Amino acid sequence: MVSIPGRRQKKRRKEVIKRAAAIGAAPGVLVADPQAEASVFSVIGIGGGRGEYHQGVSLDDALARRAAWPLFWLDCSGLADIEAIRRIGAEFSLHPLALEDVVTTDQRPKCEIQADHAFFVMRMLDRAGDGEQLSVFFGDGFVLTFQERPGDSFAPVRERIAKGAPRLHAGRADYLAYALIDAVVDAYFPVVESQVARIEGLEDDILATVDEDQVPELHAVRREMLGLKRWLRPTRDALGTLLRLDRPWLHAETKAYFGDVQDHVDQLIDTNDTYRDTASGLIDLHMTLSAAKTNEVINLLTIISTIFIPLGFLAGVWGMNFNPELSRWNMPLTQSPYGYPLALGVMAAIAAGLLAYFRRRRWL
Repeated sequence: MVSIPGRRQKKRRKEVIKRAAAIGAAPGVLVADPQAEASVFSVIGIGGGRGEYHQGVSLDDALARRAAWPLFWLDCSGLADIEAIRRIGAEFSLHPLALEDVVTTDQRPKCEIQADHAFFVMRMLDRAGDGEQLSVFFGDGFVLTFQERPGDSFAPVRERIAKGAPRLHAGRADYLAYALIDAVVDAYFPVVESQVARIEGLEDDILATVDEDQVPELHAVRREMLGLKRWLRPTRDALGTLLRLDRPWLHAETKAYFGDVQDHVDQLIDTNDTYRDTASGLIDLHMTLSAAKTNEVINLLTIISTIFIPLGFLAGVWGMNFNPELSRWNMPLTQSPYGYPLALGVMAAIAAGLLAYFRRRRWL
């Protein structure tokens, strides 16, 4: 995947302008992004060893199903419907500041704890490496997820629910939240592996031959890996907050699973940092090899010039117009029948002598 820096920078500038326009607004005020996609609701109910999945339902229909299931998962894809998001907040007693963070989609990954639920924010990636904000609320008997747009990393979790996975059908919201967060973290691995493959390929290309297009590609992948670092490190800290949490709706067994997710994030961070440093080293290597190649060309041109300087001098001297009949000291060899081959022989001997000298000094 090759990023397009110009487009991403434009997008960042738009976000800054949007946030600047909201300066001074009261805390907890929900304002939809004008470019936000329409909200689509889906619901999964789990209990009694079975699960039920409904996609594209109205919010009224979704909330009406809550009482029928011990574990209720409501997913909102698209954040344009502010009234619906506000209603969900009222239904589940979500803090207004947390709802503001849901619709302000430039949040740093974090975990906030309330008395009866946890609020977890992270970045969800697709295989192209594009990220969107994912907000997860979970407490006793419910899990809520808010995405910027349809299309997520939750397909494996939905399949496990459909197949009757015992742990997911046990009806514990903390385990379902773990499964969702783990699926999002697992989606980072193909992206990181793709970047690793790009860097290793660029390393082989640079060692084979230096090309001017390699440095922009290295800068692009390094910038992407810096972005991953900006998302992964706070995600690890947020998981640490969950591991230290003592609430009745977060079981000790589930904490062990969250610890496993944290180990995966640490692995991603280590790989990302290692190959980001490798990319920086390859940029330095590219500059070194480019300079060496330039010096090699300059050395060759210098040697060629050095060889032709005396030859050009001799040709210039013999090319001067003097009358040899006026003096025997005017232009020797010009009247000799062997003058031309002798002159060429002298020039060839000088060139051969210079080449031998350069080889002896290891300049060739």
